[in-house]
Amino acid sequence: MERFLKSRWTVCLLLSVLAAVVALVLGQIPVFQNLELRTVDARFALRGPLAAPDTLITIVAVDDEAFASVPGKWPYPRSYFARAVRNLRDAGARLIVLDIEFTEPSVANPEDDAALVRAVREAGNVVLAAKVVYDQGPHGVLSSYVLKPFDGLLGAASRIGIVNYDHDPDGFLRRYLLFAPAQNATWYSLGVQVVGLVEGAPVTSFDPNGTQELVVGKRRIRKHDAHTMLINFRGPAGTFPTYSLADVLDDAEFQLRGDADVDYMELFKRKERHVQQPLEFGESPFQDKIVLIGASAEELGDNKPTPFFEFGGRRQKMPGVEVHANAIDTMLRGDFLTALPSGVWIALVMAISLLAALVARLLKPTWGLAMIVLMLGSLSGTSFYLFVKARLIVPLVTPILALATSYIANTVHVATAERRAKRFYRQTFQHYVARSIVDKMLESGELPKFGGERKELTVLFSDIRGFTRYVEHHQPEEIVQRLSQYFTVMVDVIFRYDGTLDKFVGDQIMALFGAPFYFADHAERACRTALEMVKELRELQKRWSAARHEYFQMGVGINTGQMIVGNLGSAQLFDYTVIGDDVNLASRLEGANKFYQTTIIIGENTYRQVGAKAIVRELDVVRVMGKKKPVRIYELRGMDSVAWIEQELIIDAYTRGLAAYRQRQWYQALKEFRRVLRYFPSDGPSRLYTRRCLQCIQNPPGEDWDYVHDFREK
Repeated sequence: MERFLKSRWTVCLLLSVLAAVVALVLGQIPVFQNLELRTVDARFALRGPLAAPDTLITIVAVDDEAFASVPGKWPYPRSYFARAVRNLRDAGARLIVLDIEFTEPSVANPEDDAALVRAVREAGNVVLAAKVVYDQGPHGVLSSYVLKPFDGLLGAASRIGIVNYDHDPDGFLRRYLLFAPAQNATWYSLGVQVVGLVEGAPVTSFDPNGTQELVVGKRRIRKHDAHTMLINFRGPAGTFPTYSLADVLDDAEFQLRGDADVDYMELFKRKERHVQQPLEFGESPFQDKIVLIGASAEELGDNKPTPFFEFGGRRQKMPGVEVHANAIDTMLRGDFLTALPSGVWIALVMAISLLAALVARLLKPTWGLAMIVLMLGSLSGTSFYLFVKARLIVPLVTPILALATSYIANTVHVATAERRAKRFYRQTFQHYVARSIVDKMLESGELPKFGGERKELTVLFSDIRGFTRYVEHHQPEEIVQRLSQYFTVMVDVIFRYDGTLDKFVGDQIMALFGAPFYFADHAERACRTALEMVKELRELQKRWSAARHEYFQMGVGINTGQMIVGNLGSAQLFDYTVIGDDVNLASRLEGANKFYQTTIIIGENTYRQVGAKAIVRELDVVRVMGKKKPVRIYELRGMDSVAWIEQELIIDAYTRGLAAYRQRQWYQALKEFRRVLRYFPSDGPSRLYTRRCLQCIQNPPGEDWDYVHDFREK
């Protein structure tokens, strides 16, 4: 059994490790990777938008309002963007970031290029967009080059930054490209260059362990992988203050279409370019702001799905310029999102898998399933809490896969093992105990222990009287037929009272009550079994007598006590049985029936257990071989009640005689025993005590007489 338990826990450990490995492998499949990414989106949605009233970032969008109000069609003349740069500079913008690519000079309107170059140079705070382009050559060799602003504009800009995106496998934007290698150089993103200008410092590399951080002045940008960081999105599209390009172009010298022309920017222009305070009309919304100019109109194709794509009951993509805004804000605030380290993640998956295995092994299916649901809720709740409070992204899908896989695998293994065990126990015990007891034993899980355990039980021995003489006078075929009839009826009685057939030894039957399935009234069941066996034997005797066949008698011994029960024997062969002194005493009591000329003898422990339900008469106080302490033994006459004539003329009269005998009143005892024999001349105990009384009259015992009878034979 110990080896079985050890192997069971070994299998538990192996299955949990295997489940964790399977979950880790499944977690790399695109469908589960995308599902994991969606759980991150769900955490953003549950957290909701972050309030950012003091944000440094403002967006100027090429939106539907601009398309409706600004003269001309897209792409707008570059002179428009020159005007926008000048107006924002005059309105106090700290930085102006153009998320619009100007890679080729204008052939049709070179004066517009000149105006844009002049405006950018005069502003002195403009960051321009560039893009890394990857091209696969004819032999499959991947090459890259950078599309930069045209030459004159490139020299006028404060810095340039690439605007490439690094989409996740599902097409969503959750990460921000920090830099990319191209043309034997490192090109930093638009956002990193903005942070560099805010810090007044260049970008430096800080990676003692490879790819941990990017340092910009005093700011350290935490990387997610070699080239990207995770964006801590503030909310859905429109979270940052946004103005239409039409508003920024609208000054006294620029005419919008229709009623839209209100000269809006005149409210915030400085009277003199070197005066730092705004006009008295009101504070500029662009004062000391990082102003990002980019497209938001859907037809321009620069809107991206982000974690807030499905939020507030509607689907809404985010303009690419606002993605830059979220990334810049994350870097400036320093509230980076961090993914759980891979080592911790793998340990977490292993621990959850093992915990699920223990749940499957230790709890019943209903409670186990409830615990698994509770674990799922706890895992989800903890991951959301860590996301909000610690900005830590704890993977959910792989641990859930490990949880489910481990629980299912271990549950199936437990069920299979239990089914095998039940089949084994059913096959083992169906020949020893009634099927109902086997079913109860399997349902309750009260299975016998291999190697034995100590229990208080009741054991019954029965034996055929004069069987040796019977064998000598009958043919083997007839003997086998009679024994088969006898054993079948006797075993049916044993099973009827939920006893366990221990073994047949020749013509002897050994039965056990209270194991392998325990019941408290084992002593009572044994007594009722013995009486029923005698009754069934009487019916067999009638049938045999009617057929002119010789029949035989039987004797039964019953004792209750502490004994070792279990699968006992050698390594090659073992059997389910009981051993112990109280077992030996039951066997001696069965044999004592020959001496007392009785049918059923029970020990004092059995009588104490059964109590008033048993109708008995005390036979003797005996000391068996190998035991110093004497025990009282009783003849079992019935259960609950007996006929009045038996009670008065046998039990009561005999009991008075036994009391007188022990009080050395030999003549009074003889009177009572002879009274019994007058009506029942074959009563064995009365005849025995009659002889004992006569012996005591002839040879009175000494003063130390304790009326204990010593059995010299086994």
